[in-house]
Amino acid sequence: MDLAARLLATLPVEKVKELVGGHQSRVFRVIGRNGLIAVAKVLDGSMVDRVELGTRLDLTEALADLDPRVCRPLQIDGQRVNELTSADGRRHYIVCYEFAIGTEPDPARTTDARLMGSALSELHGSMSQLPATLLPVVRPLRTLSVVGVPKLEAQQLLHGDFNASNLRQADGVVRIFDLDDCGYGPPSFDVANALYMVLFDSVTRGTAETYENFRPSFLAGYASASGPPLLEPSLDYLLDLRVRALGTWLDDLDTAPIGIRSATPAWRATLRSFVEAYRPVTY
Repeated sequence: MDLAARLLATLPVEKVKELVGGHQSRVFRVIGRNGLIAVAKVLDGSMVDRVELGTRLDLTEALADLDPRVCRPLQIDGQRVNELTSADGRRHYIVCYEFAIGTEPDPARTTDARLMGSALSELHGSMSQLPATLLPVVRPLRTLSVVGVPKLEAQQLLHGDFNASNLRQADGVVRIFDLDDCGYGPPSFDVANALYMVLFDSVTRGTAETYENFRPSFLAGYASASGPPLLEPSLDYLLDLRVRALGTWLDDLDTAPIGIRSATPAWRATLRSFVEAYRPVTY
């Protein structure tokens, strides 16, 4: 029985369709017997800290109370986390979220880049209102021995993986999801990480102009909204750090996020080619 069939057998749903994407999990659109459309993420239990998963769900729910753009975790049969066993005997956790209706922003479009920037800034404003938890700093910052980052800005909760694939827009409203990597750090790290994601696509696809156009529009959007002030001089430093973290993970997969540990050799080769092609900023 494949994973989609096991979802049908485990959850009170009538239809299941796997979605493209999901480097850290397999992602499905499910339709419940009450007609509710949701997203079900299936996480490999051997690669997930169950306590951290619960903390992130608590934070995401509290954040959705403050900021309705954030997709809320849903309870299925009274539980936010359900379990299933795959055909190979491995344990998986199932977590369901609100389904975000809309289109994925296009970083190559100036208006979309600006909208992404303002959405992140406003999200940071909402996140700053949440009480502190025991979650660690975001993985790239704890992977490397980083000097000076805590002095750049006050640390707060961050999204951890803010990029176009984790957003949907409709009528000028952006829905935000996938806080699987949320943790603490300076807000400028989230900004630098969003730049990194577009830079990666630009380099690997040979479209350098996309990043060159995205960066000023994204930063202008961030500065225009209600989030914390952005210390732009720190961005290139943190962008360099993000690439260094990727190189470290490829050299030692045991330290890497789930998506890299479980990636195909071909995809890891693409990641390696980006690291080797990247030229750090001279300070």
